[in-house]
Amino acid sequence: MEHKLVFPTYEEMHEKAVKLGHLIKSKNINFDKMVVVSRGGFVPAAVVAYTLGIQDVDIVSIQSYIDREAGEAIVHRAPKTDEIVLVIDDIVDKGGTAKALKEYMPNMHLAVIYAKPRGLPLASTYVEEITQDTWPVFPWDEEDKANH
Repeated sequence: MEHKLVFPTYEEMHEKAVKLGHLIKSKNINFDKMVVVSRGGFVPAAVVAYTLGIQDVDIVSIQSYIDREAGEAIVHRAPKTDEIVLVIDDIVDKGGTAKALKEYMPNMHLAVIYAKPRGLPLASTYVEEITQDTWPVFPWDEEDKANH
């Protein structure tokens, strides 16, 4: 699939992460814990955690992309819990990551910066909807930036 590339800056991503934090806060949900999806969720999750005053953040390790194509999600590490969990990631694409994590955390609230149409129904909170063929090249992804 040919992708339309966009190159958000650190400043833009920070603003979007702050906005995500405020959108989550406005929902008045009492989360039992916050989980960040490795690696894409690290930067937005740090900003959201500060915005919400959350100090205890867990990490899930899941692999679902190979060269910008969503594949089968492989969960390497995730808490199995019925608690109300805030899950932070950078993007929901086709929903493979979200569906795989829902098996571990059925009461999760997925919050992302970007939501694509196929994954949008799985996002509880998002900042921006983008087209299915759009690919954000994040400023912290040196490998992806090097290829452009």
